[in-house]
Amino acid sequence: MAQQDIWEKEYDEKKLVGGDKPAASFRGFVKWFKKEERKKRTAEDQTSDGFVFQGMNILDLGSGEGKNALYCAERGGNVLGIEIARNAVETAIKSAQVKDREIRVARGSLHYELGSIGEKLALETNSIDIVLDVTSSNSLNETERSVYLSETSRVLKKGGLFFVRALCKDADSNAKSLVKEFPGKEGEKDTYTMPDLGLTERVFTEADFKELYGAHFTILKLSKEFHYTRFQDRTYKRAFWIAYLQKK
Repeated sequence: MAQQDIWEKEYDEKKLVGGDKPAASFRGFVKWFKKEERKKRTAEDQTSDGFVFQGMNILDLGSGEGKNALYCAERGGNVLGIEIARNAVETAIKSAQVKDREIRVARGSLHYELGSIGEKLALETNSIDIVLDVTSSNSLNETERSVYLSETSRVLKKGGLFFVRALCKDADSNAKSLVKEFPGKEGEKDTYTMPDLGLTERVFTEADFKELYGAHFTILKLSKEFHYTRFQDRTYKRAFWIAYLQKK
């Protein structure tokens, strides 16, 4: 699978990945979703707020060590995490087994599979309520990205939601420098290969993001967020797109 060895090395060394809590942007999406769901409920249903994903099927693409998948399962979701790095999957399973003692009785289910999100998914059409991509698809090449988008659209139910956090080229001087100095393979747009890690990543302008994702989904919300990343004793300001999408 593409870049599997690189990602397994990254999960061993943790130069980029880290933290045991979901990203603030994802937690913000959950809060937004909770408010939207509350509008649909009767007064008697409000007691189920703690299990906002109760009975829903959730697909976590590039689930890493499982922090987002576990967060959703604790809130009632039936979650499938797909991850390319074997060691990350092993850690996620161990984490879930330990945390399981703390999850409430009405929790959902949690399952992890080793696989690439740039390949066809062994899932039924229209079977998923919510798909998550929390900075995971950035390492796909153009061919894999096309499969990832078409498969996400296929497995989502009509009106299903897709949360995406992607690397942003706009307002990110570091990303622009990487694209210029360490370009990816020919034919791969706005792509760079990190010289020390060998990791390939794609960054998006606003126009490119809207064109690519808008072909498959309705964009409900698109915003930027910024974080500071520490790498090789230097601090870099990175920009990300935060998108709430819905299957057309």
